[in-house]
Amino acid sequence: MSTISTNAKQEGTEQPVKDVEMGKTVDEEETVPLLPTDPDTGLTSEQVEAALEKWGPNDIPVPESPLYMLFLRQFTGFLPLLIEIAAIVSLAAQDFVDFAIILGILLINAILGFREEYHAKKSLDEVSGSLTSEIAVRRDGKTKTVVTTELVPGDICLLVGGAVVPADVKWLKGDVMSIDTAALTGEPLPRKYPSDEYGYTLLSGTTVKAGECYVQVMATAANTEIGQAQADILKDKSIRVVSVFQAKIMMVVQALVSFSLAIVIAVLLVDGLYYGGFDKSVRNTLLNALSIMIAAIPVALPLVLQVNLALGASFLAKEHNAIVTSIPALQDIASMSILCSDKTGTLTTANMSIISDRIFPVGDFKDTDVIVYGYLCSNPDKKEDPIDRAVVSAYERSLQAQEKCADFTQDQIIGFNPEVKRTVSFVTKGNKKYTIAKGLPAKIIDTTAGGVDNHEIQWKVEGYNDKKFLEKIHETDQGLSKAGYKTIAVAMCEGDARNDDEDHHWLFVGLMPMLDPPREDTANTIESLHQANISVKMITGDHVNVGKETARLIGLGTNIQAGQDIRDANSQETKNQLIWDADGFASVLPSDKREVVLTLRNTFGLVTGMTGDGVNDAPALSAAQVGIAVEGATDAAKNAADLILTEPGLSPIYGAVLESRRIFARIKAYVVYRVAASAILVLNLSIIMFATGCAVDSLLVIILALLNDISMIPVAYDNAKATRHPQLPDASKLVLSSLYYSFMHTGIGLIFIFVLGHTDILTHPIDLTNTCNDETQGFIWLYLVLVTEFAIFSVRAPRFFWQSMPSPLLIASVLLTCAIGTIIAVVVKGLEGEPTLWIWIFNIIIFIFIDLGKVIFKKIIKDDAGETIDSDELVQVDKPKSETVKHVEKGLRNIAHQQASRPVSDMGHSIEITENASGAFASTISAFTRLTHEGVSDGLIYRPAAGAARPSMASQFNTPSKAFNLP
Repeated sequence: MSTISTNAKQEGTEQPVKDVEMGKTVDEEETVPLLPTDPDTGLTSEQVEAALEKWGPNDIPVPESPLYMLFLRQFTGFLPLLIEIAAIVSLAAQDFVDFAIILGILLINAILGFREEYHAKKSLDEVSGSLTSEIAVRRDGKTKTVVTTELVPGDICLLVGGAVVPADVKWLKGDVMSIDTAALTGEPLPRKYPSDEYGYTLLSGTTVKAGECYVQVMATAANTEIGQAQADILKDKSIRVVSVFQAKIMMVVQALVSFSLAIVIAVLLVDGLYYGGFDKSVRNTLLNALSIMIAAIPVALPLVLQVNLALGASFLAKEHNAIVTSIPALQDIASMSILCSDKTGTLTTANMSIISDRIFPVGDFKDTDVIVYGYLCSNPDKKEDPIDRAVVSAYERSLQAQEKCADFTQDQIIGFNPEVKRTVSFVTKGNKKYTIAKGLPAKIIDTTAGGVDNHEIQWKVEGYNDKKFLEKIHETDQGLSKAGYKTIAVAMCEGDARNDDEDHHWLFVGLMPMLDPPREDTANTIESLHQANISVKMITGDHVNVGKETARLIGLGTNIQAGQDIRDANSQETKNQLIWDADGFASVLPSDKREVVLTLRNTFGLVTGMTGDGVNDAPALSAAQVGIAVEGATDAAKNAADLILTEPGLSPIYGAVLESRRIFARIKAYVVYRVAASAILVLNLSIIMFATGCAVDSLLVIILALLNDISMIPVAYDNAKATRHPQLPDASKLVLSSLYYSFMHTGIGLIFIFVLGHTDILTHPIDLTNTCNDETQGFIWLYLVLVTEFAIFSVRAPRFFWQSMPSPLLIASVLLTCAIGTIIAVVVKGLEGEPTLWIWIFNIIIFIFIDLGKVIFKKIIKDDAGETIDSDELVQVDKPKSETVKHVEKGLRNIAHQQASRPVSDMGHSIEITENASGAFASTISAFTRLTHEGVSDGLIYRPAAGAARPSMASQFNTPSKAFNLP
């Protein structure tokens, strides 16, 4: 039915393409020589194979950093630098043993870091490689869907709204396209193509805002305008996205190190001046202070954070079919309180079908006429469009419709635009022309309904002012929508409606009811999200009655408001309350979706998610902290999203929420542990020094720091439970929890050490004040080994330690470290069996005591984890809940939402741009990444430019990736 008409087919590399409709010749030069292409049939398989061999795939290779660079990067950063300074100091003091141990700390951490980052990078590269984009291409006379990396010069493609232009292409036939060129030009307003001002060439990386057209690929990969710029920039820059939570953690670490430096200086002065250390041995005095400094540095902390996030992202992709496009977004997913969800294709199947026996024809038209005119206003090549697919399927099932349609030729279609909510086509039958439209019933009856739009064709059907006619249409539409049907209206007129010289009489043909049933798992998923204290608000462009019926079927509340209510609100306060109270919105515009998201986010301070699949969803996806592109989403939606689902429905989101909460439970536990452990070591060693002048052998302290770092690496693989409440990135509570452990263990530990040092309980008493002998140092050292190792079992448990089983690997690692510590204390320092047994017994008792106090302390600071979710399985809904029960449960969730409210300053991410060895820092990055200010007063949210190559997830913590796909 649909063909591409040209006055001349390309016979070689020089012949331009001329379009009959526009009457213009494309005179721009081709970037690369094209293969001969018949626009009606496209390239042959042999031509495609030859072109791929010549030009390669349509992606931009990223320079692969050698592995030794990944290894050398382990020695850079704030914490490794401090260790390196300590190594230099020990070398200057000619303490070669300590120097060797410190160097060993650096090397072991570097090796572990290299190993973990390398494996994480490989996992994330696999995930990034699965982020493919597809496009309809005509080859061998058939339209097929291919991955955009397989495009070659000469291919004939169909561009639709929401697609990112995958290569430099020339417009051949179709709508006048509205193209967002901000990725290349920075212009906020879309450009029109083709036009006298901008020509016919659409550049790679731009985004189709509206329209449908056929194009021919002129250049691919690095031969495109944006391709060369990206290739150059990627040689020079790497990008690291940092969440607010990560930034706060590093601030806490820096504060810890600064505090420890002050303590170390005090230890140096007290030991050197008060206890005469400078007179006895300046070298030993310096090394004693230096060893405390090394014990305070959590050198493995950045590694554990990165590995946790990387492993989590890989797990989500493999187990839950959810691809994280920005590693820091895992924090937002764990903190999410509200999920705004599109209906079609997410809550429902999007497998729409026309219910033929409920078609409602008007006037002299028959059921078959409605199908015929609906088909003539559809594009069979748009196989992913649920409405066109349903109409085409109904047509193919009707032999009468096929017979009636045989004499019609479709000349052109003005594609669907979510703002005008209709499609218009121009067809010919014999010598007569017709204009046909299908879309939202109100817009088909009167295109000014809801306000005048910018469509080039406006009309009112005959009878638009007939009250009885309108009541009949409205009554039928209401009846169908209440039964859960989505309705599409069809109208037609004789002649070309673009010709203002003719008098066009538009006739309403009828209504086509479509059934889009809810997914089988939607009700279970929504109930599961509700039990995880995430409220779901449905936002759809469908009729309010359709929205209410769908909400009823899937277990949502039925307080569904019209998008017009948002726009008509008489005050901002009224609008905010409407958005808060509603269970969802219907008949919305793209701006309404964004308004809802920004209000929930900025006014109520809630981490808000948004699902969507079309170009009209992109603004809301970009505004949400968790933008989720559902399975089959357009490129525009994917580029704006933080999470891309590769499985239909909402259920992958539930899995992503649980895993993200587990990831951040591990991270928060490790941060609390590592800060507390460092503080315990610094406070105990320094206070003993201040009080008695006894200093533990610097070599032992350095070994202890090494053991702590190595033994805690398995935390990244530890068992963790997802809480029923969102995980909030509250650094102040992490600090308070760390202080609880550090002060409790320090206070009780010092009492234990000093009491035993001044009594005759032990057969071989420890001596803190006189000789500070080897056995005394071994006693103190073993105590610190056990207290810092056992602490992880309490810190990692959200409630009592026995209610949360650690992973076998973590248990084995801790016990092995404790055994090694005991052997060193006994063999090297001569610690007797009796004090060794006392240390073990005391640590076990105090561990239990402090763990019990932890639960009380967490309630005091309002950091109680509450209930946990023990299974990833969806909650099974046995029977529908009454509206009263839904309302009560919604009220309880609202209380949880208020507790999860966050300041706007905690809702952004920052980008760190690091310079690679080959590039100058001054080189521009604007063609690769742009910074977009989202929201009213919310900090900066950084998104990749629409159509620009997105950094792989591995690259987001400064590890190289093999290639960026276009788009």
